Amino acid sequence: MTQDSHSTPAGTLTREQGLQALDQAAKAAQSAGQPLAVLTLDLDHFKAWSDGVDARSAAQAIAAVGSLLAAEAGAQASHLGGDEFMQIMPGADLPAALATAERLRDAIAGALAHFEALPPLTATLGVAAAPAGAPWSGTTLLSLADARMTFAKKRLEPHHNLAYGGALPSDWYTRLDIDPQKWPTA
Repeated sequence: MTQDSHSTPAGTLTREQGLQALDQAAKAAQSAGQPLAVLTLDLDHFKAWSDGVDARSAAQAIAAVGSLLAAEAGAQASHLGGDEFMQIMPGADLPAALATAERLRDAIAGALAHFEALPPLTATLGVAAAPAGAPWSGTTLLSLADARMTFAKKRLEPHHNLAYGGALPSDWYTRLDIDPQKWPTA
């Protein structure tokens, strides 16, 4: 998925900038022995809704989510493209990141309620935090957060409007080439 500056909501990084920022944050966190968490976010029901409304309304919804993420103190938001975002959270462990994800989930539902979409526009978030005392990369952190988001959307009821930082089935870790024993879960 490609992205140009015209489609990036104000206050958020582009996909490429976000991936670079994640790599830098991972290196900084590891060298300082500090925690780092990542949230991935996908809007629920957005594709079906946006297909039935004008492009301006869809862009306003994306901009509203971007604004909420960009307002988070100490975090960096990145628009990955379409209705997907990433939030980089230096200094946050898994419990803190999950609390932020829950708060954002509620805020996003509230901010998008005025669009009166049926079903309502909500967000599902995946949460991952760096393991203490074990080697890891920003790419792996992002992959795990994304896998947790996907798992929540596909396997957990009600399949939308969730924040998840829990365990995955063992075959999901194998696909990601991740040792599940070293990664924190909620």
